[in-house]
This record gives sequence, structure tokens and C-alpha cells, in this order.
Amino acid sequence: MVAHGKVNYSWHGNILQLDVFGPFNVIGINSAFEELKKQVSANFFEKWYRIDVIDDETLGCPEVMKTIGQTYVWSLENNCQMIAIVCANRVQLSLLNAFIEKSGLNVRAFTNQEDALATINALSG
Repeated sequence: MVAHGKVNYSWHGNILQLDVFGPFNVIGINSAFEELKKQVSANFFEKWYRIDVIDDETLGCPEVMKTIGQTYVWSLENNCQMIAIVCANRVQLSLLNAFIEKSGLNVRAFTNQEDALATINALSG
């Protein structure tokens, strides 16, 4: 099977930005999770923040969504102080808010990148 979904990773100081594209399958999300682990290991920060900017196509089957949740847990267990998710549509926002409510994790939903970065900067400053 071929991986579906793509993530570009970039560090801005101690903020890891994930630009996320397209619908994911299990292979695609597992590959993205492994790359996330490599990025964090290679750029050790005592405290870091994560911002995911997802496009309008980003979703996946229940198994993919479960793995996405596992990436949040892993990040927070590995010195990430907060995860900001910038949603592109109401479906993503609704799913994310339900996840946040259920999990109690320090993940926050946003509808624009400027607000997400302002929140991270306020926390890290």
C-alpha cells in the first residue's frame, strides 16, 4: 500500500510547525508519526511547542484519527508544553474539540494561525 497524506516539519526557535496536507491512511500517519519523533529527538528543547496547520483535506479513518491523538500524547510526554491545531473547516474543528474535551490534553483548537502563534508566544514568553 502507498502512504497517503504529507507533513512538512519546520522549527521556529522552540516551536515545531507541522504543515499537514491531504487525507491520511494508516501508512501515511505512521510515517508522519515516526518523522515527528525524529524531528523532536534531533532538535532537543527542554520545553517546546507544537503548531499543526492542517489543510481542508486533512482527515482519516478512525484508526488514523486514533494515531493522530497518540502523536499529541507522545508530544506532551516529551517536553511539549502545548499543541495548537489550526483547523481549516468546521468538521475538523468539531472532531478536535470533541477529542480535547474527552482527553483533557493540553491541545487547543484555532481557526487561524495568527491566533495560535499569539497564544504560544504568550505562554513561552
